[in-house]
Amino acid sequence: PPPPPGPPRPPPLNPFTSSPMPPPDFDSLGIVRRLAGQFKEKCAGISGHFQEMGARYYRLVQHGVIIIDWSESYFNGIGDDMQHYQEMVAIGLGTGRAAYLKTQREGCVGTGMAGARGPTEADGGSAHLARECHFDLGDYYTGLHGVDWKWDDAKEARVREQLGTEEKELVVTWSTNGMYFGATAGHNEEVSPTGEYVAPPDANLIQVLMDNEEFKKHKIVRVRIKLNFGHWCHPHQRTSWGMCESHRWITGGEGHAPKPGETAPCPECGVGGCFGAAMLQPRAPLKHKLAPYIAKMDAKKWSTMVAFHIRTGFADMSQIAPPDAARAEEATLDTIDAFLRSEAARVPYPKPQCPDERFGGVVGGAASMEDGPLKIFLRCVVSTAEVLSRRDGVGGDDSTWGVFMTTDSPAVRTAVETQYPQLAGKLIVTDGVDGNVKYAPDGMCRGCDASGPLGAWEKGMVDMYLVGLSDIVLKLYESKFTNAAIMRADVRHGIKHVYGDTRITHNLVDGLIGRMKGQGFAQGTQDDRKVWVKIWDLFGPPGERQALPTSTFATE
Repeated sequence: PPPPPGPPRPPPLNPFTSSPMPPPDFDSLGIVRRLAGQFKEKCAGISGHFQEMGARYYRLVQHGVIIIDWSESYFNGIGDDMQHYQEMVAIGLGTGRAAYLKTQREGCVGTGMAGARGPTEADGGSAHLARECHFDLGDYYTGLHGVDWKWDDAKEARVREQLGTEEKELVVTWSTNGMYFGATAGHNEEVSPTGEYVAPPDANLIQVLMDNEEFKKHKIVRVRIKLNFGHWCHPHQRTSWGMCESHRWITGGEGHAPKPGETAPCPECGVGGCFGAAMLQPRAPLKHKLAPYIAKMDAKKWSTMVAFHIRTGFADMSQIAPPDAARAEEATLDTIDAFLRSEAARVPYPKPQCPDERFGGVVGGAASMEDGPLKIFLRCVVSTAEVLSRRDGVGGDDSTWGVFMTTDSPAVRTAVETQYPQLAGKLIVTDGVDGNVKYAPDGMCRGCDASGPLGAWEKGMVDMYLVGLSDIVLKLYESKFTNAAIMRADVRHGIKHVYGDTRITHNLVDGLIGRMKGQGFAQGTQDDRKVWVKIWDLFGPPGERQALPTSTFATE
C-alpha cells in the first residue's frame, strides 16, 4: 500500500515558482519552433530513446531506481560542472533504471523549485538558501518525455509511493580509493563483511556494479560520488578514472567500442549535441522568463546573432563588502578600456585574434586597430556579425544581424549599452541580479533582494539558454560559462576567445579578493586598497557605495 500522506508542504518562498505560468505563445515563438524542427530532424534517435527512458519513471517496480549522489562533492561554476551533470545522468540512464541526480546539500531543506519544498521562515527563509543550499541545474531544466532526473523530496515521495516505505536503499560509494558498499569508512559489513573494495578507482565502476548481485537485488541504489573535482578523464588523475571509464562504456566511447552484434547501453548519450538538448529542456518557469527576450529577437528578425561574454570577476568581488572609500573614478568606455590596457601591458596579453576573417573579412581588420582590449573586442563583435551576415547571403546591413551580451559587471553593461553607438538598437541584455551560480548570496542588486541566491541563479540560466541561440560566441576573457551553453545547444560556429587564454580573474581579481577577505580593506596595503577601489569603480554599479544594497552575508 502507498505510504500515508505526510504533513502538507509549506508554500515555497521562491517567487520564481509562484510566478504565473509561461505565456502560451512560448512554444510558438519563431525561434523556438525553428529549434524544435531542427531537433526533430537531427535528433530523432535520442528523442525515441528518451521516450523509452521516460516510461521507466512510471514503472519503478519493473525497472528500479538509481540515484547518482553528487551532493558531497566540490562544486564550481556551471561551465566546469555542465559536463559532469551530463556524464552522470547518462551513466544513470545507461543502467536501464529510472535515473536521478542528487546535487543538493544534505542540510538544504529544498529550494522551492521544480516541485520540491522550499524553506519556511522557521528554516531561515532566504538566509537558509544562501547558507545551506547551492545551485542545482535541475531546478531550471528537465529532460524530454518525462525524464525528470533531478532528485529532491518530491521525487523521493514518488519513488516511495511506487516501491513502498520498506524497500531498502543500497548505498555504494565511488571514491578515489575505489568502489565499496556503504557510506562510511567501515563500509557496509552486511554486504562486504571484510570491508574490501569491490573495484579499484580506475575500473569501469558502473559495469562492475551492474554485474554485482547486490545491485540486482535492490530496487533503490544510491551511488555516492566522492571523486576529485575536475576532468575525470585526465591522464594524471587516475583516481577518478572510474567515472570516465563508466561514461565511455555506457556510450561505447574510447576503448569501449561494442563487439559485433552488441550495442552500448546508451550510445547516443555523449556529452552535448542531441543528448544535451534532450536532457536540458527549460522548465515552465524558466520559459516564462525567457519568452520576452526570445519574442524580442523574433520581432527583430535577425538572420545572424553573435553572443559575447565579458567576465570581469565582479560577481566574485561582490561576495564581500565594497571598499570603505569614496568613488575615485567614473566608469566609462574610455576609463574601463584604459584600465584594461594597463592590465594588458602588466600581464602581458597575447595579440587579439578576431574570427571575422574566417568569414571573409579583412585579415587582421577588427583586431589590428590601436585601442584598449574592450574597444578592440567590441569592434570584433560588430565586424564578425557584419561579415557573417554577408557570408550567409543576407546583406550584412544593420537590419540583418544582432548581438546578445552577457557580463557580470553592471558598469561594463552600462558603458556598452550607452556609449558604443555601433550597437545601438542591435543589443539585447537580460535584466536581473549581477552574480553567478557558484556563490550563494547574490552579492548585490538594485531594486531587489540581494540576500538570497535565487536572482543570480535565475539570470545565469536565462543567459545560458539565450547564448545557445547565437551563431557564434565571442569571449573577451576566459570563462567557461559559455561552454555550458553550447553543451545544450547547436552554436554552429562555436566559441572564439579573442585574447587567447587570458583571465583577469586569475591574473588580478581572485588574489585581491583573497587578501580583502583575509585582512579587510582597512588593513590592506596601499596598493591593494587603490586597486580594490578602482575595480569597484570600473566594474561595479554607478554612484556612491554607502547605501549600496549588498548582500547581508557579504558584510558579515
